[in-house]
Amino acid sequence: MNSDEMNETIKKTLVERENNVPALIQSVLTQARYSAVNAAKPVRKSYSSWLWSGAASLASITLVVVLWQPMLIGSGTENALFDDIDLLAAEEELGFYEDLEFIAWVDEMEQSG
Repeated sequence: MNSDEMNETIKKTLVERENNVPALIQSVLTQARYSAVNAAKPVRKSYSSWLWSGAASLASITLVVVLWQPMLIGSGTENALFDDIDLLAAEEELGFYEDLEFIAWVDEMEQSG
């Protein structure tokens, strides 16, 4: 018996046995087959996991930038503080600021009166 003959014999035997199965058992087997096929279907993955991962990454990058920024600015603010103290310590500059206060007061008087 070669393999083709054997395959034909097996096929005929399976078809005969399938036809001899009672209707109730065939119905139960069909339902089980359909439920197995439906369970094996790929479930559509939502993109919420990607969304949360992206949001977490963005938040961490933003936090690093915000915390890093004062370090970059902080190096120049010390010099600016000493410059302001130098400006306040200079007496000739104080006269300029007094003149500005007087000009602002005159402008205020003109607008109100």
